[in-house]
Amino acid sequence: MDAENQQRLQAARENGTSPEAAEHKSVSAILRAVIDQARGETITIGEIIDAFGERAFGLVLILFSLPNCVPAPPGIAGIVGTPVLIFGIQMMLGHRHPWLPGFIKRRSVSVEKFKRLIDVAEPRLQWLESYCKPRLTQLFSVVGDRMVGLFAFLVALSVLIPFPGTNFPPSIALVIVSIAVIEEDGYLLLLGYLIGLAGLAYTVTVLGASYHLIRAGLASWFGI
Repeated sequence: MDAENQQRLQAARENGTSPEAAEHKSVSAILRAVIDQARGETITIGEIIDAFGERAFGLVLILFSLPNCVPAPPGIAGIVGTPVLIFGIQMMLGHRHPWLPGFIKRRSVSVEKFKRLIDVAEPRLQWLESYCKPRLTQLFSVVGDRMVGLFAFLVALSVLIPFPGTNFPPSIALVIVSIAVIEEDGYLLLLGYLIGLAGLAYTVTVLGASYHLIRAGLASWFGI
């Protein structure tokens, strides 16, 4: 290990962040390490964020999007959707590290449930990572980070809407986009955006149809 990596690892330990996050390890390896090293039966959102160090934005977007990509307990969409919404706003504003208010950071989730989530997601993440390499790197810049923030914000809104199917495609797209940013793979980034736009279009369609149905129902019942 060279001197630069040793310094990064030492800084990570001193700051309480994960050594895996300080090294340029794969996303799946870091997620596994953070969950496996958790102490106790629950882990707070704040502890998860702090463990990711300098790569926090991309990694927390992945972690908080994964529950909507695989079968998960009811109600978890609201728990993970709100942080994604806040992170998206912060990225649009140019922040370099995620911040959450204390009452959200103190919210805890079951370590066992998150371990099961990682067990399901890890093979899929590893498969996706096997195709990643730096391509179209000009897409990754300050403006590119703000675009990812806008995309995360729109995905979070879709996730928080209580309609069937409005959380799955956008969340998968956000995971793909976040991995693309970490690996600087422009092709993967464009693929994620295309999947996300399709998912968001579905959400808009569902909202539009629901609005017209509600309006028609009110008109028939009350003559409005």
